[in-house]
Amino acid sequence: MLRLKGQDGEHCVLHNFGGGGPPLLLTHGNGLNSGMWATVIPHLQNHRHCYGLDFRGHGASRVQKSPLDVDRTHLVQEIVAAVAAIGEKPIDAVGHSLGGATLVRAELENPGLFRRLWLFEPVMVPNTHMRPDGDHPLVLAARRRRTDFSSVEEFVERLQRKPPFSECETAAVRAYAELGSLPTDTGIQLSCAGETEAQIFSTGTPTDFESLRTITAPTVVARGEAVAPGNELPPAMAQPIAESLAYGELLPMPGLTHFGPMENGRSVSQAVLSHMLS
Repeated sequence: MLRLKGQDGEHCVLHNFGGGGPPLLLTHGNGLNSGMWATVIPHLQNHRHCYGLDFRGHGASRVQKSPLDVDRTHLVQEIVAAVAAIGEKPIDAVGHSLGGATLVRAELENPGLFRRLWLFEPVMVPNTHMRPDGDHPLVLAARRRRTDFSSVEEFVERLQRKPPFSECETAAVRAYAELGSLPTDTGIQLSCAGETEAQIFSTGTPTDFESLRTITAPTVVARGEAVAPGNELPPAMAQPIAESLAYGELLPMPGLTHFGPMENGRSVSQAVLSHMLS
């Protein structure tokens, strides 16, 4: 585990999960961490040396100053720092949701950073998109989220009682819970504060989709076909993003929701390797 300090004193964490072959960087969605890839990574390790990045305020990182500054420029800088720490460029990368969108921004601002990209429902909206008034339900839910539990077991059990985590593989949920919690006198506390997650949800930066044509790295944009009510935007944006990229390809994945990488690690890893090894 390597802490990579940013210019503002906050840090991200780079995990070395090992494996054989060229490096592969995996990034996570908002509120999650590298543990979300727990059932994907074992299928990748025969072909790729896997690294996972926990953005500031997530997973194994620890916030130095509250409220945490989650401006997207910081997240992009964390990806650039992770690639520099791995020591090879260009490299392959995989991203989910926020992580996928941030990989795209990192490549836009640092052309040639990546060789190939595989993105599961990157959360990006065009600059013509009108943000609705008021807080999105995801923002409100994040702020209400409980953060203290008696144990990891209680947290995992609570998560798997209802969607989205009830549809996920238990090993992935447990890995996310273990990496995303720290011990307290009474049990555990989640390392990602509800307010951090809410701020990320509410401060997204619209993108000029025309600029995506400058990205020359072949990119798969995967989309889950089992759309969950209330989370329609990420899958809806997958096709426009893929079509805007110079070498983009849309990949529909039946049976998966926005949490697809945690729902079926084998099928996601097969799709990743199909792209990376082609």
